[in-house]
Parts: sequence; C-alpha cells; structure tokens
Amino acid sequence: MPVKHTRTIEYRAIDDGHDLDAAFAEYWPAYRAWIARDRRKTSAKAAREALHAHMPELVPVHESLVQRLGESAEVARFLTLYNPPPLVRGCTQALWLGEGGPALVRNYDHAPHLTDALALRTHWQGIRTLGMADCLWGLLDGVNEHGLCVALAFGGRPTHGPGFAAPLLVRYALQTCASAKEAADAIARVPCAMTYTFVCLDKQRQHATVYVAPDRPARVDHAIASANHQGKVEWPQYAGFCKTTERLARARQLLDQPGQTLDALTREFLRPPLYRRAYSKASGTLYTCVYHPTQGTLALHWPRAEPSSTMALTLDGFDSAHVRVVY
Repeated sequence: MPVKHTRTIEYRAIDDGHDLDAAFAEYWPAYRAWIARDRRKTSAKAAREALHAHMPELVPVHESLVQRLGESAEVARFLTLYNPPPLVRGCTQALWLGEGGPALVRNYDHAPHLTDALALRTHWQGIRTLGMADCLWGLLDGVNEHGLCVALAFGGRPTHGPGFAAPLLVRYALQTCASAKEAADAIARVPCAMTYTFVCLDKQRQHATVYVAPDRPARVDHAIASANHQGKVEWPQYAGFCKTTERLARARQLLDQPGQTLDALTREFLRPPLYRRAYSKASGTLYTCVYHPTQGTLALHWPRAEPSSTMALTLDGFDSAHVRVVY
C-alpha cells in the first residue's frame, strides 16, 4: 500500500501584543528567507517611500511594528511587503445575500507549511479588525468594526511587477474604509505586485469585486462568486491544475440553487470540487471561513480537526483558541 503522508497544523487565535511579537520571532527566519528572493533587491528606504506614497495611513502602524520587532532595515523592508517575490495560491469566494446574510464564504488554498495559521485581532489607530494573518500584519481575509469584509484570491496570471503583496491591500482597506465602495476604490488605486481579485462586502449588503494587476488598470464589478481567473482564463496550465473554472461554476450553481441556505452553502465548501486536497502540490484547501459583517464574526471550518471542526471568533473578544488540523 502507498505511504500516506500527513501534516498537522495548529491554528491559533491571538490578539495584538505579546502573542503577535512571539509569532514574528517564530516565523522571522522563514519571512527573511522569502523576502530575500526579491530579484529587484529593493532597499528598505525605497520600500518605506513606496508605503508613504501609496498607503500613508499605514505608516504609523508600520513604524510601531518595526520598533517593537527590532528596528532593523531587514525588518522594516519586510513589513512594507513591497516588491515581494512571486507567490501563487488559490481561493473560491462567494457572497451570500439571502436569509442569514450578508456573509462572505470562502476557501483559502495554499501549502500547509506556508501558512501563518493565525487568526489575528487588532485595534490599531482606533479601528478593530479580525482576520487571517499573512506575513504578520497582512490579511488574507478579514472584517472590521464598521461591518466591512474583504478577502483576496490569486487572479490567475504569472505577471509580476512593482507593487505590494495582496495581503497588505486587504489590511489597508480594513484599516481605512467603512463600505464596500470605499474599499474597492482604495484597493484599485494601490499598485499590487501580482494579479489578484478582491471581494468587498459590507453590512448594508453592498458589495464589489476588484480585479487588479501590475500591468493593467484595475476593474470593478459586482460578481457574487470568484475563483482564480478574471473573466477569462489567461494561464491555461494553472487553470487546469487548480480547476478554477470548475470551482467558479460550482459556486455560482450553489448560489443560484432554489431553497439554498447559508449553512448548506458552507457545507458544500467543505466538499469537492470546492474543497481541494492537493497539499503535496502546494494547492490544497487550508480552511473554509464564513464572515458576518453585521456581527463582526469569523467562523473557521475544517472537515477534520481536533478538538473541534470549527473555530468561532468575534471582534468583541475571544478566549485563547486553537484547533489542530490534519492535512
């Protein structure tokens, strides 16, 4: 019989402060090696200038983190997330506007050993946020106290250019915006280093999907489902591997299904073809999440986890939580 390889990841819910500092110390060797792959050899000075130019509202938070974490040029350059090395991941996203909504339901697909596995709650510059961390202060998805949710998905093109890592754009939108329109406008004006799709949903049920790339103008529409291509397939090999068209078709089918409910939709996101197990190829589903913007909540789901298959968190507070997931 073939040998079955598994990896166990512990997901943790933490607040800003000692736990975040400890996470940085734990992950810094990997962060440092990753950012060193920047072929442009971007200096800390150039990266800081880019942050000042495009997201000045984040500068005080950036400076505070640098002071806390070592005040080195390497740390400062990394935390700007400017000109990052190329990184390809996958996601399927759906906006639920029916009974029990609005809600954002999504799967995040990547390699288990490359995830921060941190649900992070912060209260920076007077704004409370909660989301899944990436590169310490970036966010893969999240919600803020205004009732705004934002999430990212790789856009399906290998093109790479000057700009910021997509998780920092999610952070920027949640730190500075209160509505889906504001978030879409903010994301559209910041240069992104790769092709990405962002979904924005607010408590008023307004929503926007933003398509960005380093080599063409941003575009905004109101799609309620997205995967890893932007309207048409532009990287056939990747699209075939990750089944982006099949996943998008399934998400749309589920949203259009008569009698559909949010609970049933969430369960389907835990099953193929939306839930993928290509972990050995760095492209399996790491978690399914449901955000409720009106309640400021995040629920994480897994088909197999200990001690529970769900982690429920809120902006208002949470006890220390952890879930062990076997991939």
